[in-house]
Amino acid sequence: MKNVLIIALSLFSVSAFATGTAGSNNGLNGDLIQKATAAGLSGEQATKGVVTGHISAGMTAEQMRETVR
Repeated sequence: MKNVLIIALSLFSVSAFATGTAGSNNGLNGDLIQKATAAGLSGEQATKGVVTGHISAGMTAEQMRETVR
């Protein structure tokens, strides 16, 4: 699971850098992915939710789980 999260974060940081937003939200997105996986989402679901904007700061664990249903 740890390897999946590391790979997902690495891929996301590359794509975030390509869009020019790496400095402003890279840490926040990593925190959101961690929070989403702690809420019970898989690494893939968490990464996809954050990247697409379905998971954002301030969401509860239940709200995060609802985004993938």
